[in-house]
Amino acid sequence: NCILFFFQIGLTSSSSVLRIAAVYRSFTSFLKNMSSMEEQGIKVCCTSGTPTATGGCENYTPLGTVACLSTSGPRGYLAMPLATQVTNKSAILLVYDIFGFDIVQTRRFADLLAEKTRMRVLMPDFFRGQPWLLQNFPPKDRSDFINWVEQAGSWDIISQDLKCAREYLLTNGLDATASFGIIGFCWGGKQAIRACSGQSHARHLGFSFKAGVSLHGAFLGPDDAEHATVPMLFMPAGDDPAIDPLKAVLDKKPFGHQCAYHRFDTETHGFAAARGDWNVPHTRQAIEKALTLTTEFFNKFLPL
Repeated sequence: NCILFFFQIGLTSSSSVLRIAAVYRSFTSFLKNMSSMEEQGIKVCCTSGTPTATGGCENYTPLGTVACLSTSGPRGYLAMPLATQVTNKSAILLVYDIFGFDIVQTRRFADLLAEKTRMRVLMPDFFRGQPWLLQNFPPKDRSDFINWVEQAGSWDIISQDLKCAREYLLTNGLDATASFGIIGFCWGGKQAIRACSGQSHARHLGFSFKAGVSLHGAFLGPDDAEHATVPMLFMPAGDDPAIDPLKAVLDKKPFGHQCAYHRFDTETHGFAAARGDWNVPHTRQAIEKALTLTTEFFNKFLPL
């Protein structure tokens, strides 16, 4: 095989061979279990758009606050509605895209979602300040990218941080019986549907999400829909894979009629987060539409 070949001709050290072998095994294992929809979604994630840290928000000052969610847990960005309007009955957890915690466009979305829903919106820093770097996009080696995603964004980390975020909100004013929704962008859209899979990925969370939103989600496949146990809203961009395979599965579930779908045909993957530009009129309109649809969806399932 190619790894043995590199070793034999002396192009790499033994330690490098071991690293290459580990990455190769991870990548081939991932591909082996991947649907065509997932494969298309990853391709779009790795090639679409031009990510920036501000994207037309250079003059925008985020309204939320950054706090440590626990002594050993991550930081979190907390967007709050006006004190006179905030509900203590519900909250929303937000999972960012692969470019992480400090993207102004993502924080702006969180601020506006909090304002529109009257709910707290909390975004944990799952990557601990080490996201996929803007300057490393697009990835030169997709296998390295997949390996990074599987390690930095493993479900073990995500699930622990979601629990940590919930506990933080419960100790800071949220009712003990409060309901939770979740929204995820890009890679985060995959985590959102996992968090809404009460009998599989989410069975050890210790609480249940009432509804979930995947906004230009990536890494998604029909198997994700098979495990979903609560209503979901899917909002792919124009270059994202067709959502039909997920819808076909969800339509058969008892809550299938409560799921919703909206494709933003004029937008590229990532338009509401790091790859979006608020100075582009049609993109700004799409972001505002996504905010409206998300608000209406959560208002159906989360008490005010």
